[in-house]
Amino acid sequence: MRSFAVAGRPVLHSQSPQIFRSYFEDFGLSCHYARLAADSAREAVDLFQDIGLNGLNVTSPFKKDILPLLDRLDPTAERIGAVNVIIREGDSLKGYNTDHLGVSGALDGRGLAVQGKKCLVIGAGGAGCAAAYALLKKGGEVTLLNRDIEKAAEAAVHLGCGSGGLAETDFYLERADIVVMTIPAGVISLEAYSWHPGQVLLAADYRNQADEPFAAQKGLSFFGGEEWLKHQAIPSARLFLGESPPMERIDWAKAMSSASPAIRENIALIGFMGAGKSRLGRELAARLNYDFVDSDDWIEHHAGKPVPEIIQGEGEAVFRKKEKEAIAELTRRTKLVLACGGGAVLDAANRRCLAEHSLVIWIYASLMTTFSRIEIDRRPLLQHPRPFLHAGELFKQRLEYYTPCADLIIGNERAAEQTVGRIYEEIRISR
Repeated sequence: MRSFAVAGRPVLHSQSPQIFRSYFEDFGLSCHYARLAADSAREAVDLFQDIGLNGLNVTSPFKKDILPLLDRLDPTAERIGAVNVIIREGDSLKGYNTDHLGVSGALDGRGLAVQGKKCLVIGAGGAGCAAAYALLKKGGEVTLLNRDIEKAAEAAVHLGCGSGGLAETDFYLERADIVVMTIPAGVISLEAYSWHPGQVLLAADYRNQADEPFAAQKGLSFFGGEEWLKHQAIPSARLFLGESPPMERIDWAKAMSSASPAIRENIALIGFMGAGKSRLGRELAARLNYDFVDSDDWIEHHAGKPVPEIIQGEGEAVFRKKEKEAIAELTRRTKLVLACGGGAVLDAANRRCLAEHSLVIWIYASLMTTFSRIEIDRRPLLQHPRPFLHAGELFKQRLEYYTPCADLIIGNERAAEQTVGRIYEEIRISR
């Protein structure tokens, strides 16, 4: 199975997984697409490498920071100065940019000519630079604005357009035919500026549901961020799959209307032994005011004996049967954080049950880290002449199951409090 993800901060709100999963399902492709939460571009690349993903979409705020971490850049990505797609090519990573195609595709889809039009791009991050590049390529007269004027000027020199500061927005807005807003919702308000009927507004952030009614009230021609997302997803898929998939046949309405997994009532933590699922689960449940259950504890309570004793005395198959019963029972609850055993994902029924009822979060830690956290004597599956090598074999065997199960992947090499904070923020923002 080929595995892909989108990395950002925050990232749980991203609709890219819905788009790609819908496509993979509709066309019977053995692929999976998840979300990868990271604190930095460096962490995103490290997780991408460690987990063995085949390709990665990159979203805010990593599109520029990730450039020096890659081995090669496509000429267009180098010109834009930002990357939103990473492909593994042998032992190297190559960065591409399909964001500019999202902008031009959205405009072309409405039959909107750009040649000779005055275009204003607000925000000089990765998305803003891609939008400016697209508009310039289509013959627009582009001005790039940013809070940091020096950042806007530097990007503008590289791209070949004009620049200014946010304080000048009204001045340029008065003359603009096409406006692209790339600053996230909540940071800047459309109502703060003077608009006039007939202007075109493309808003990159599809989370802000107030933009479209505001645009209608002002008589603007509005493009939601979903159109940008859709048109950049098509070339991203071509890069991922190495072919030209018939993305135009996808049911876009279905894909874009899929609910975020964050609204599910339960949260399930999966991952290898020693990843920290139990500790993180307890702390996360306390923050969310949810109940917490460790599936191994539930099994021990109902069996009346410790898990090691069950495995050693009755065999692993008996334990797996009890684990399956536990997950089937516990996922019927609501407002529960469930820490699953490291091997729970091996069972197909468990995977289906978790996916149907829970936001599934894969807690990842390197084998070296997890091995340093566990007590070998208390792990029956590691009673082996060479426990570390055997743990590596188990780790590799389970790795191929963790990714297809996960809605969100997060590393836990840092302090547990930081990891819990990241998960909590992802859930809070996306609801």
